[in-house]
Amino acid sequence: MLWMFEKNDESLRLETRYDNTTAEFVLIMRLADGKQQVERFKDALTFRNRLEALQTQLEAEQWTAVGSPVMLRDGWKI
Repeated sequence: MLWMFEKNDESLRLETRYDNTTAEFVLIMRLADGKQQVERFKDALTFRNRLEALQTQLEAEQWTAVGSPVMLRDGWKI
C-alpha cells in the first residue's frame, strides 16, 4: 500500500510491502527531500503494531492524509 501525507509544505510517503525473497514485511518512509527510512519485520503482528504506532504518531504531529491509499502489487494494507 502507498499512503501520502502532508504537513505545512512538507510531504511524506509511506509504502508497505511484503518481500517474498526474505519473507519480511517492509515499511518504507520517504520524505520530499529524498531521504528514506526502511524498516523490516519478520512477523505480521510486530509489523501491524509498528504501523498503528506510526499512524498515532503522524496524527499527533498533525500530518494529514492526502487522497486514498493506493494498493501496490506487493503492498500490505495498514
